[in-house]
Amino acid sequence: MGPGRVRIAGDGPSGVTAGAGRFLRDSRYGPDGFRPGRWRGTSRPSKPFRGMYFASHFHNYYHDAPIPEIERYVEDLALWGFNTLTVWFDMHHFNGMADPRAQEMVKRLCGLLGAAKRVGMRTSLSMLGNEAYADSPRELRADVTGLWAFGVELCASKPAAVERMLGWFDETFAAFAAVQPDYLTIGPYDQGGCVCEGCRPWGGNGFLKMSRAIAPVFRRHSPDGKIILATWLFDFDRHVHKGDWDGLVRALDKEPPWFDMILAGTHNGRLSDYLQKHPVPGGLPLIGFPEISMRGMTPWGGFGANPEPAHLQGVWKEWGPRVVGGFPYSEGIYEDINKAIVSQFYWSDRPAEETIREYVAYEYAPSAVEPVLEAIRLLEANQERSWKGGDFTLPRTTLVMSKDHGAARARKLLQEAEAGLPAAVQSSWRWRVLMLRGLIDEALFAADGVPTGATDPLFAELIRLYHAENAEPDVRPPTRNPQ
Repeated sequence: MGPGRVRIAGDGPSGVTAGAGRFLRDSRYGPDGFRPGRWRGTSRPSKPFRGMYFASHFHNYYHDAPIPEIERYVEDLALWGFNTLTVWFDMHHFNGMADPRAQEMVKRLCGLLGAAKRVGMRTSLSMLGNEAYADSPRELRADVTGLWAFGVELCASKPAAVERMLGWFDETFAAFAAVQPDYLTIGPYDQGGCVCEGCRPWGGNGFLKMSRAIAPVFRRHSPDGKIILATWLFDFDRHVHKGDWDGLVRALDKEPPWFDMILAGTHNGRLSDYLQKHPVPGGLPLIGFPEISMRGMTPWGGFGANPEPAHLQGVWKEWGPRVVGGFPYSEGIYEDINKAIVSQFYWSDRPAEETIREYVAYEYAPSAVEPVLEAIRLLEANQERSWKGGDFTLPRTTLVMSKDHGAARARKLLQEAEAGLPAAVQSSWRWRVLMLRGLIDEALFAADGVPTGATDPLFAELIRLYHAENAEPDVRPPTRNPQ
């Protein structure tokens, strides 16, 4: 294009944004000014569906952080090549759509989806097949015995419950019609489900009936929208989930698929037992649901950054050949490095450590690459921890941690890297969540897993960075006096 000019082109707005991101990350910034990146050529993504899922609940980061701050974060993700943003209007928080808190959440989520559209991303809603409000009619509620649920969900075998739910969902889709979601993901569990005689097995029976009824309601508001059927936790517990996959296969044997894609994922990151042995039902495109937020830690993000390149590389080795992309599950900003890793899996099957090198050179400084990369390996080795008495009990007083694989070494490496960083980088949230993780791990190992006066200010800083002052315990860094 001539001296001093660079041309960035793409197949669409999302491609141009991703190209700009590649250019910015290849460039260098220093006291002498800006030095543009030298890479020239053409790069095309190998996976068409490069989504990100913001879980906006429990007063986590996406629930409570200032909207302009999250909108800026959406732009950052688009620069890494993500082309779809999905959000969930979690109904159980509210007493109907007229609840002022519900209206506030709709406004928040529409703002985030609008920010995604402005940078060329597609938009998506997620929901549960029998989702309900906090004040749902008791006589219409589902039998959730043995399931993880809030107990407000409704039964898909009660006609009045189905009518009530479809009315609620119609209201929800109308509230989001202005952003014209491109996709709707309908999920069977985490919360949700029903084990009554008419609904079980939920994933292969009641859930399918309910999802089939939801699809045309969505398409009335988003005529070109596509339906993604989630299979999260299908056959997970043989006592309450057994028969989910078989029921789905039988349903597809009777009629052509009325949905467009299937989403799958597991807590341990592996392909489900069914998908290890069988093709995707209906021959439909498969979307992954990688877990990048929770593994090995409660509260989620409560100890700072959780980079896990080795784990994610192993997950990708199994999933990569099967999927057309995916929706990483995110509870906040502490897994920013994991997001970058997954984005490059989707773009070019790029090894995780190569992505970390690019991330560190761009977000921190080229001089920080080697010490930070070594520190991240140590942090990942030390990631597994649980609370004595159980991760979901309160109060939480003592952590059971893995063997110390070098927490002091990781902290030292991070502090050495920090010495060469510009002041603005040292104070940035991306550096602080990583540095705090190093400091917290060393302090916890030294105190046999007991949070102390040394960790209090570190946890307090994380709370401030996450805007988690009002967060529920599972997403709030663990002060010594949990509320």
